Parts: sequence; structure tokens; C-alpha cells
Amino acid sequence: MATQSAQKGASDPPPRPEQPGKPARYISKYREFVKHEAVKNKSQWKTMGPAKVAVPSPNDFLQKHSKEPKLAPKKKEEDGKKLLPLSVPQRTYRPVIRIKKNFIIKNAVAVIRGVPKKPRPFCVDTRQGDKYPLEPSGLVPKYIKKKNYGVTPKYVTRRNEEIKREEEEYEASVLEQLKKKAMKTLSDEERTNILKISDNWPGYSLDLFTYPQHYYGDLEYVLIPHGIIVDRTERLAKDIMQDLGDNDIVVLCVLKGGYKFCADLVEHIKNLSRNSERFISMKVDFVRLKSYHNDQSMQDMQIMGGDDLSKLAGKNVLIVEDIVGTGRTMKVLLNNIEKYKPKMIKVASLLVKRTSRPDGYRPDYYGFEIPDLFVVGYALDYNEHFRDLNHICVINDHGKTKYRV
Repeated sequence: MATQSAQKGASDPPPRPEQPGKPARYISKYREFVKHEAVKNKSQWKTMGPAKVAVPSPNDFLQKHSKEPKLAPKKKEEDGKKLLPLSVPQRTYRPVIRIKKNFIIKNAVAVIRGVPKKPRPFCVDTRQGDKYPLEPSGLVPKYIKKKNYGVTPKYVTRRNEEIKREEEEYEASVLEQLKKKAMKTLSDEERTNILKISDNWPGYSLDLFTYPQHYYGDLEYVLIPHGIIVDRTERLAKDIMQDLGDNDIVVLCVLKGGYKFCADLVEHIKNLSRNSERFISMKVDFVRLKSYHNDQSMQDMQIMGGDDLSKLAGKNVLIVEDIVGTGRTMKVLLNNIEKYKPKMIKVASLLVKRTSRPDGYRPDYYGFEIPDLFVVGYALDYNEHFRDLNHICVINDHGKTKYRV
């Protein structure tokens, strides 16, 4: 065996020298020495326990403050009298955190005088928290009194003189124009004459406006455009507001032709009443009159619809009509309403027609005076047609034949 091992050792390579091992990169927290390290490292930083510095004895503090005055002894009940209990505030009591200004009930003068309207401005030092007046601090510039204090600068005086001279020149030009009658103020009669549409008025071409296609070839021309109707209706609402302000009125709309004019008129009155000190309370009722067959006026007028007209007793009534021709229809309606003795009756009509056989009746308010033509549009119809037309137009012979019944 010895010879075999010697032979084996001689044939094997020489052994490698032993190298020292590398230290571990991590240390386990489960080592036994961890607890000892934790106590050892923390002991010099701990804050609990006995003081590490010299602390004065409490006897020194008591000896220093021994000469201070002592509190008075508690009072005991004498002669059977009990001390009054301390006042406890109620639950609803809320302390006044800031100054409560009660100008109506009490302390009005004291509060006004006690609290300055313009308190003195203060400046706060944000670092130290000190507060001192701002004016004498030097942070606010103080103006030096100069000789020109209280003197208006020359450029301001020169500008004021220019403005005054321009105003005088304008007033002189207005007076000159008034002398030439170039800026004449219209009277009510002259303004009414302007609203008259003459018999030879050619009207507006249909090509300048838009209207439903199914009426192509049925109209002659546009007599009054829709925009002019709206503006004139607003002016009528203003006149009615001036005359009937601060009154409760009942608006009686004559159907069917007057519903569109009535709706616009009532809306304008509401807008004016909403933005004015005078207020009009309105209730709207409807009544229907039938006085035309095709384009001819009938002798017998039919009154249909409407609530009980006896409710108009003692009320201010405003009748809104689309057009007044001979006036006979409106007179019949007024006679029927007057039976119930209303307080006041006013009539507003969009159109007044100049006819060869008038009855001499004129409404209180009207928009336009037109020639003796059969007009349609703006809710005015010809056998229930043309109500959807915005403009007031003149119907031609082809349209009369087309929609005749």
C-alpha cells in the first residue's frame, strides 16, 4: 500500500498553494452580536433616563420665589348667606369676534365715531412681526410744496377752451339750421301724414325679398316690409305705455288677422314696462269677427269665440285689430262691448284703409294708412291663405282666382 501511494503521489501534479478567502459582502442581521451592538451604539444617544448635565435643585427655585405674595384664602359662608353662583352664558350666546355695526337699533353714533372710515396705513415687518405707521416710515414719498400747487396747467386750460369753443360753434350751427327750417320738429299731424301711403305708391319689388315659393305668381308687390312693421309696432307700444301706464288693462285681440300684430304689440309693451317705473298689468282675451267673403265686405258681421264679455265691466279694454276699413265692423264690436260698461275702451289697429265709403271712424292708435287695396300677409288672409307671409303684400287677380271659394 505504501509503495502504491508513493507511486501515485509521484505521478500527480503538485498541490496549489492555499489562498486567503475574501470577506463577506453582506452581514446577516441574525447574528448573535447584533443585540449587543444595538445597545452599545444607542446608549450614548438616548434621551430618556437620568439627566447627563447638572440641573439646579428644586429647593433653589422654592427659596427664590418664597417672598412672592400668596393668594387670599377662600371665603366661607357667613351668617347663613350663600354666595351668588357664577353666571353661565346661554347656549344661544355667540361672542362678537369683530366690531358689530348696528346702525338701526343702538350705538349708531358711537360706532360711526369709534371706527375710522380711513384707518391709518401700517407697515408690518415680516421678519420681526413689528407693526408701525407707514407715513412717517420713509417708504411713502412726501411731496414738497411748490409754487404751482392749485394752479391748473396751461395745456388743460387750453383744451377746455377748445371744447367750449366747439360747443358754441355747434349750437350756432343748430340755430342756423333751425332758422332755415332744415331741422324742423314734426307735429303729430305732420307725423301722421308721413305714415300715409299714397295711392300711386309703386311698392317694393318682390325680387328684393324672400317669401314662400307656393305664393309665386300670386302677389303684385310688397306694400310694407316686415322690418318696418316691427319698428312701427314698437313705437305704438311706446305711445300706449305713455297713455295707459300704471293701469290694469284687458287686451282683446280680434282673430284671426290680428293675432300676430297683437303678440308683437304685447311683447313690446312688456319690455317697456319691465324697464320703466310705470307698470302695466295685462290680460289677453280673444274674439273672432268675420266680415269678409273672398275680397268683398259682408253686410252682416259675425262675432264668434271669446269668453263671457260681461267680465269686461269696469275694466280698461284695449282692442287690437289688424285692419280697419269702413269702420262699420269696429263700431258693431264697440257697441256690443259698451253694453257691459267698461271703464275705458281704446282701439289699436295696424292698418287703416282709405275707402270710398268710410263711416268716419278712426282708431286711437294705428300704424299705417294705406290705399283701398286688398292686402295679405302678417296674419292677414285671403280665405285662410297668406297668413304665413311676413311682409304685407298686395294680392293680384291670379291669386284671387286661385284661392277663391
